[in-house]
Amino acid sequence: MIEMAELTAQQTLKLPPDIAARFQPSDRFVVWMEGDTLYLKRITPPSVLDVVEQASEGEPLSLDEINDIVHQVRQRRAG
Repeated sequence: MIEMAELTAQQTLKLPPDIAARFQPSDRFVVWMEGDTLYLKRITPPSVLDVVEQASEGEPLSLDEINDIVHQVRQRRAG
């Protein structure tokens, strides 16, 4: 599928509706250029961070739980 994107006067990239529908407004992207080719790659945070966010505010994580989370994140980055 080849579609046209448009750079607006406000320097935002307007994606075609079919492509934009695949993303959420809060999605973030890494952007880089190679020659005249522009690349966009969506960044998805590791789901392990969800564990930290959902932890009860009244109960701090144990050192073992923190250690497990760190190991999971490192394994995902290495893999």
